[in-house]
Amino acid sequence: MASMIEEAGGLIESIGTYARVTIVGVWFPGFLLFCELGSTYFQFFGPAEQGLLGYLVAKTREFDSPIVAAFVVVFVLATSISLGYLARDLAFAISDFWLRRGWPPVRRLAEVYGTIRRVYGEKNVDEVTSRYPVFRLATGHLDGESLPRMPESYVREFCKQWLRVKVPGLNTEGLEIEINMVMGLVVPMALASIVSPSFFGPWLAIPLAIASVVAATFLMYRINWSRNIETEHAIVNFLLAHWEGLPAATAAKSAKHREPERHDG
Repeated sequence: MASMIEEAGGLIESIGTYARVTIVGVWFPGFLLFCELGSTYFQFFGPAEQGLLGYLVAKTREFDSPIVAAFVVVFVLATSISLGYLARDLAFAISDFWLRRGWPPVRRLAEVYGTIRRVYGEKNVDEVTSRYPVFRLATGHLDGESLPRMPESYVREFCKQWLRVKVPGLNTEGLEIEINMVMGLVVPMALASIVSPSFFGPWLAIPLAIASVVAATFLMYRINWSRNIETEHAIVNFLLAHWEGLPAATAAKSAKHREPERHDG
């Protein structure tokens, strides 16, 4: 019974986490893009005094039908989600390009792994990583240049998935959520530098455009720094779980919870 309650709690928590990431990291940035693009269109080709949202509200009232109102809500929501996913994928592509070029604050996998070995002890680290072939990407025994993704992503994802299954308490889900939520804001913020001249005069539009570009660049810099930290945290937590024998403890705890449910005969 206890295990069923724990599993239900984990499911509810994961649904809540996914909903939070979808709303903050996908829908909200997509809605910003929808408003930016739609307002710019109305500024040049539509009734500018009414605006995009005003136009949608007016049309909804004109038909005076709950079906039309529901259609408008679904249309705005679906468009926003589509634009949000597009914006996030584009931002991840820019981030990957940034990291592949080696621009600051990039830290290569070999550099991260070397720092961990110096801090925690080469012998201690090698005893664990030598059991998993994926770490050959970190030691230079496997060439990662021909791989479709960066070597860091393979090691990071392996450690994250291992921790998720073996020791959920040590996973790096918090950083992953933060990165996904902030990533979607890069494109709307950068697009504001193009949209602002159509709404403001040059004396205000130019400073706003410069501020938008600077903010988007800083946000991308911060995201790339967080991705480096996520890689380091995933590896360190992976090593810590092995050094402290946490996988065995987790397995024993799970078996203890399942024991009362067994029936003999």
